[in-house]
This record gives sequence, structure tokens and C-alpha cells, in this order.
Amino acid sequence: MIIYSIIRNELTQQIRDKVIVSLGLLILLLLTVSVVSGINYYSEMADQHHQAEELARVQWENQGAKNPHSAAHYGTFAFKPVTAMSVFDPGVDRYTGVSIFLEGHRQNFAAYSLAEDKEASRRFAELTPAFIFAYLFPLFIILAGYRSVVGEKENGMYRYLKSQGVSTGQLIAGKTMGLWAVILLIYLPFLLIGCLFLLLTDSLGSNLTGFSLMVAVWLVYFGVIAHITIIVSTLAKSSGSSMVILLSVWIISTLLVPRLITNIASGIYPVPDTTQFYQAVRTDLLEGIDGHNPYSEHSVAFRDSVLTAHGVDDVADLPFNFRGMMLQEGEEFEKRIYDHHFAKIDEIHRSQIRLFSFSSILSPSIAARMTSMAAAGTDMHSFNHFSRKAEAYRIELMRELNLDLKIHAVGERAAGYAVGGEFFAQNLSFTYERPDQVFIDSSKIPPLIILLFWFGASAGILSVVARKEEVL
Repeated sequence: MIIYSIIRNELTQQIRDKVIVSLGLLILLLLTVSVVSGINYYSEMADQHHQAEELARVQWENQGAKNPHSAAHYGTFAFKPVTAMSVFDPGVDRYTGVSIFLEGHRQNFAAYSLAEDKEASRRFAELTPAFIFAYLFPLFIILAGYRSVVGEKENGMYRYLKSQGVSTGQLIAGKTMGLWAVILLIYLPFLLIGCLFLLLTDSLGSNLTGFSLMVAVWLVYFGVIAHITIIVSTLAKSSGSSMVILLSVWIISTLLVPRLITNIASGIYPVPDTTQFYQAVRTDLLEGIDGHNPYSEHSVAFRDSVLTAHGVDDVADLPFNFRGMMLQEGEEFEKRIYDHHFAKIDEIHRSQIRLFSFSSILSPSIAARMTSMAAAGTDMHSFNHFSRKAEAYRIELMRELNLDLKIHAVGERAAGYAVGGEFFAQNLSFTYERPDQVFIDSSKIPPLIILLFWFGASAGILSVVARKEEVL
């Protein structure tokens, strides 16, 4: 009953505080604006994706009569669809590129990042719910709670409550729950808006797990901030020192540490630039079959092995088009080389992410942001999943083109062999579907565990502080 009275009194004081109410309404307004702008972004990008996908298919089917291998060099595009969860946390989606050009003999990086033309400061300050939760909401919690306990000491209410039989533990528990109530008053409307959006877009079912996890992650993060705020408010000598300490914690945790770890990760695990990457690929490609150079050492050896296997002396005597066979053999070799070098890039990224994950022991905001992106399906793991699917489609399309050349460009039909729109219309098309499950791989477990550790540790320290103050 005593704790309930403290909670009610704390909530009443917060509601009467015009500064807190104004800040709370501002946060709620910013959340609403960020969701609305996110919905507009999602709708615009979904339409653009649909139009681009249709246009790419129309261009492929209407490229005119040509040799299948010429069509392979003509190429097509794979477009990464935008997910409804990007409304809440766009993650890396706006920085990784939205399309991959698929062509013969070459794997390409994703291109046309939506943030390519933006200044770094604008990218940092992009208004999204995730940005507000990571940077602004903690400030609101700090401003709402930095005087919770120390303010009672300063105005003499603390001694009065003690004389009335209210224990320090009860006071701290009531203040903490009161701060939680303030947090929920702002957070619950966002939750309702989010559910309504997912329901209206018929994506609630497929994103329910991810959305629920994201909601829980940010609540845990807010809990950590609330606990730290009450701890500092309890131990501080004055409201001023409480504010200074908490703001210092916010600056270090949300601004300095993430930036510092990012620079350290880039320094320890540097990613080679595009020129270095393709130079290394070209060097390795010299060690295998070149589908466009029948006179290279490896191409000649492959040709001789095929002639020997079929008991003929000239490729013209083979029952199939040898060029189509060699092109596909070269394609398979080139894929292995590209896969090898892309795997090196992926390993560098994984090393950076592992370092960033374990560094969340220094900053709960890192843990919350990484887990939130994973829940939203907008992290690098999700993007790599799309890239792998696009590459699998590319190699299947090249195999289909080369197989047609191998089977049908035989004898008199070999010279000037071409196919038209009917053939291209029958080629398989690329359709990417995100898995329904949340992308939580082994690299995402550490930050999730560390975030829970932060919550448990902050709650434990708050309990210890309460007992210590009780003795004093």
C-alpha cells in the first residue's frame, strides 16, 4: 500500500511538472512523426521496388533476338524488397544498396544506396523510432527521474517519510515503478500505432515475432536507463550533480563508445576497397578456365579432356555446342573464385560485428540497437541473406542460358545462333521472400544476453543501494 501511494504521488508530480509533460508530448509527437514518415518511406519504396522489378523483367523479355551468352552480358537486376519493420528500425537498409546487377562471369556489389548523397550528419540524425529510442528517450527518462530521490532529500521529505515508517527500499521501489509508469505512458501509444500499421498492411502475422522482440528489447533498455537514473539520484549529493553524472553517462554510452568501437573495428578489421577486391579476383581467375579465351592453358586442357571423353578430335564433331559447355564451366569456376573472396569480406564484417557485439558490455545502447535491427530484419545478416539468394538466381539463370546454347547451337545452327522473346519469357524470374523467422544467428546472441545482463545488474545494484541507504 505504501509503495502504491509513492507510485501514485510520483506519477502525480510528473504530470504536474510542465517541463516533463512538454518533453513527454514532444517525444510522443516525434514518435508519431517518425512512424508516419517511415510509413511514407515504406509505401514509396514498396511501389518503386514493384515498378523496378516489373521493368527489369520487361526489359529482359524484350531485349530482342540475340545469342544466349550475349543475353548473359546484357544482364538483369535483383531488387531487395523493403520490409514493413523498416518503418520502426531501418537499420542498414538505407546504406547497403537496393539492387544488384546480375550478369555473366561476375558477381557485383549492391548499388544505389539511399544514403549515398546524404551528409554524415543527416544520416546520423535521421528521424526514426529506433533513433528516438536509442538517443532521445533515455534523455527523457533522465530528466524525469534525476531528482526522484535526491529531490526528496533536498526538500526534507525524505526524513519525514522515514519518520512515518517508510523504508528506503519502499521509497526507491515506488520511485522506480513511478518512473516506469511515466515510460509506459509514452511507450504504449507507440506500441498501439505500430500494431495498427502492421495490421493495416497485412504484415502483422509475418512480423509479430520480430515486432514483439523489438518492443521487449527497447523496454529492457529503458529499464536499464531507469535503474541507473534512480541509482544515481539515490547516491548523488544534489540534483545538479545527479543531472551532470547522468548526462555524462548518456554521452559516453550513446555517443562516444559506439563511435569509438566503430573506429576500432574498422582499424583492426579493415575492409579492402573495390579496386583491391577485383584485382585479387582477377589474379585468381587466371588459374582457371576463361570462357572467353579458348587458347588459355586451362581452357585447352579442359577442351582436350572433353574430346578424349567423347572420342573425337575436333569440337565440331561433338554432339553439343562446346562453347556453351565451356562457358558454363568457366561460370562455375568464376563463381567459386568470387564466393571465396566475398566470403573473406563477410568474415571481416562478422569480425567487426563480433567486436561490436561484445563491446556492448560498455554500452547498453549498442546491445539494444543491434538486437533491434536483427528483430526488424534490417541488419547485415538479413542483407547478406538477400545477396546470397540473388547470386543463387544469377548462377541458375546463366546455367539456363549456357545450357540452351550447348544443346541447340549445334551443327549448322551454331553460326549466328540466336533466341528471341519467347525464350527469354520462359527464363526463371527472381522473387525474393524474407524468411518468416527473426534473423537471430549466433552473432546476435551476445548483445541480447549482455542487454539482459545490464538489466539484471542495474536492478541488482539498485537493490544493494536501497539496503545500503537503509542502514545509513
